[in-house]
Amino acid sequence: MARLHPWAVVLFASILAILAFTLVPLDADKELELIPLREFVEAVVSTDPTRVLELLVESAANVLLFIPLGIALGLRGVSKAKTALLALALTAVVEAAQLIVVSGRTTSVDDVFLNTLGAVLGHLLLKRAQANRQPHRQHHPR
Repeated sequence: MARLHPWAVVLFASILAILAFTLVPLDADKELELIPLREFVEAVVSTDPTRVLELLVESAANVLLFIPLGIALGLRGVSKAKTALLALALTAVVEAAQLIVVSGRTTSVDDVFLNTLGAVLGHLLLKRAQANRQPHRQHHPR
């Protein structure tokens, strides 16, 4: 029987989670946000701390959702730059689907940035963890 590589399991699970969390229709108005940080700036200017907190939580969720993707791609040996491009491409597909097919979702340029950031962060966290697991060589002068 073929053995599944850990990167394949993490990749499959991360893509499944991304699709489950982003492509489920909601009972809300469909929106299109093309100006970066517009909602956040409006919430801060209007001094609405509840809305600012909601936006911070949503932003953190976008980043966190894509961290496993970055880890999976890093485990596969994909470079950080390609990880960013793949996350950007996946997000573009998701955002297009939300705009065209899925009801009640907001298509946002902020999501593209935050999701890509999450994947790159996952890649960096993996590389940092791998570096910390390596035994440190001591330099012995001759």
